[in-house]
Amino acid sequence: MKKLQLLLLFLIPAVTLFSQTTEFKPSIKVKALVHSRFDLSLTDSVDVNNKYAEDPVKANFRMRRIEIRTDYQVSEKLSGVIRVQLPELKGSSLGRVIELAYGEYKMSNAFKVRFGQFKTPFELDELTSHEDLRMIDRGTTSALFVANSYSSYQPGLMILGELFKDKMPLNYYLGVFNGSSRAVNVDDNSSKNIAGRIEFTPVKGFRIGANGQLAPQGDHVTGNAAGGDISIIKDLNKKLTLIVEGEYIQGSNLGVLNADTTGLLKIKDLNMAGYFGHALLRIHLDKKWCKTFEVGGKYENTDPLTDINDNAFTTITGTIGFIFMPENMARLQFNIVHTEWEQAEPGALINSNMFVTQLQIKI
Repeated sequence: MKKLQLLLLFLIPAVTLFSQTTEFKPSIKVKALVHSRFDLSLTDSVDVNNKYAEDPVKANFRMRRIEIRTDYQVSEKLSGVIRVQLPELKGSSLGRVIELAYGEYKMSNAFKVRFGQFKTPFELDELTSHEDLRMIDRGTTSALFVANSYSSYQPGLMILGELFKDKMPLNYYLGVFNGSSRAVNVDDNSSKNIAGRIEFTPVKGFRIGANGQLAPQGDHVTGNAAGGDISIIKDLNKKLTLIVEGEYIQGSNLGVLNADTTGLLKIKDLNMAGYFGHALLRIHLDKKWCKTFEVGGKYENTDPLTDINDNAFTTITGTIGFIFMPENMARLQFNIVHTEWEQAEPGALINSNMFVTQLQIKI
């Protein structure tokens, strides 16, 4: 009798565990996204990339992005994402196809492990999904920090989690990454970047973020970057949603350091910084022809070398947009972008105006 009782004590939990395991069904979800764009320069001697040119191409249609994404879940604890970015046409410098390719093991909401290639937890503008960017593009400061390998997609390992979910959520991210250009398969040095980020939501719709990163470049040379940001997303009423966000970020300009052939430049003198603020008002029309109308603007200042050159510049963007289907499945945006240099240089750095429109289709 005692042996039977012991056997039942063993079998009941085992059967329960087995039944719970067999109830789970692995899933795979596939979706695609296309960004079709028209760029128009409104300034003489400035091309469609907003760069000086003696004989500029001033109008251009292009496919900005074509991607296929697969979200998979193989168990209750193991899931991941694979996203393939189709290369642009011949002549592009884009040398990557796989942007996202990671797995994530969830021990609990408070502790997860992510491994593979994914976004470094750094810089608000870069962390915002391209499916829901407030303007058509991320800002110039984001592009500068991506060019210096602080943010964007990197192979690495990260722990993350959410604490105090039911009260005042606190999300944390801590990882180690290659810290090299996203377009290479092998790191350009043996050192690895360490990046961390925390996000605190004291009240619903209001989030404060802070991130930092160490970027070793070899023996006795270590770059660093840090910044803070706020995000406010508030429903003013049933018809209006207001989004207000801002960020300040600074760091070592590693690109200038690594390009130096004289050996005279010191990392402590090669600092860069930037800040932005933007606001977007979404008006929920709920009409057959348009679900949501958007209007907003952004101000940004970017300084690639704060201590050496007077080459800071400001970017002012005005936007209107139309969301035709839920979840941004069909979205049309129009931007006017004004760029003004602290010290404009004829034949090099020219104050300019651009018109950009983009159609997003997601299936």
